[in-house]
Amino acid sequence: MGVSGRIASALVLPLLCVSSPSVGRYARPSEMVGPPIIQLGGGCTTRFDSPGGTQIGVTIPIPALRLGAPVRRGLVSFITGGGATAWSAEMERRRRAGLPYVPKTFDVAGSARPEVYSADVAEAARWQAYQQLPLKSLSRDYDPNGLVFALAMSTTEGRIASLQLTLRKAPTATPKLRVITGAAHNASKCLQQQRIDVYAPAMTANRIRSLFGPSGCSWHQLAVCKASEWPRGQVLFVQQQDSSHYVHRWVDYDLLARMRFGKAATS
Repeated sequence: MGVSGRIASALVLPLLCVSSPSVGRYARPSEMVGPPIIQLGGGCTTRFDSPGGTQIGVTIPIPALRLGAPVRRGLVSFITGGGATAWSAEMERRRRAGLPYVPKTFDVAGSARPEVYSADVAEAARWQAYQQLPLKSLSRDYDPNGLVFALAMSTTEGRIASLQLTLRKAPTATPKLRVITGAAHNASKCLQQQRIDVYAPAMTANRIRSLFGPSGCSWHQLAVCKASEWPRGQVLFVQQQDSSHYVHRWVDYDLLARMRFGKAATS
């Protein structure tokens, strides 16, 4: 998913959060499907450990949001990222016009399906940005701010291909691969403060590690991968946010591959 692909997709999607840095004082890029971005290289040592785990790590605690679950296909995109100033102005404009201006909150205890903007074939091949999904829940096990990426299956239905939740506990299962790297503090000191645990039962540790490469086919550059190079199966990335919060990202790469190499190849 190179820069040109992202720019082209931005013309297709109603990306309400996206703004130019000159308009938004706090502009930031969208969160993309895959592992959280960490700094590899830059003079700091990166270590890859292979604990050898064979499990997915932890099950998604909300059954209706598990990978492959159906969603109502929303018409408005509420992606992550963008600029705070432009976002506020656009949301106020939409509110006054009587248009949707915030993502719909999903009631975890309700019977209705979540409503999520779902990517079609072209979007799924080039642009995989998480959508905001506020959660109504009494649970203390996870934060109320979820992120979701869904694929369009029809004009009214999508299916969840990736979900992010911030849980209060780390998985007890052993990861398949652990990435530990430092963030540059100054010219002479690196702080070992970034770590991602990867749970991927269908992949080898070497295959996982190769996708953390700085260029070419990688977790965040799947558009340049051949079909044989794509990650497979369900994968969970876990990154500790602080002493009591752990960002969990579940991704169904088989579902993404069917969209990318199945329908996309014949369209």
